[in-house]
Amino acid sequence: MTRPMSIEKVNEYGNNAVRIAVGHDAVMLDASDLDAVIEHLAMLRAAMRPEIPKAPSRSHQYVIEVDPCWHAEKHPLLDGAMLFLRHSGLGWAGFALPTESLARLHHARTLQLKASTEVHGLLN
Repeated sequence: MTRPMSIEKVNEYGNNAVRIAVGHDAVMLDASDLDAVIEHLAMLRAAMRPEIPKAPSRSHQYVIEVDPCWHAEKHPLLDGAMLFLRHSGLGWAGFALPTESLARLHHARTLQLKASTEVHGLLN
């Protein structure tokens, strides 16, 4: 027997919370609780099979963060950098990029920027 699950935002004009109900049971989560659940679910999902595809799907409608906050710094243990990107709903995600990967990323972005200026002209 499957239990219907519902997830809804509550207390819209007070302290925001999310109510998750499964069948007749429910739990209320504040922002910090919800952050912890999202992080824990992400760790569990990372260990599941099938794994997340290596390339994004062309047919999926992804949640896109426009001009996200980011932070980069040298990785303390490997030759490369740590890149952190902030999504307003999912939080900060960190990526350790070795030097070779940084070089490929730089090259790809340089080509895209060059193509953008050729198509759109120079912007001031």
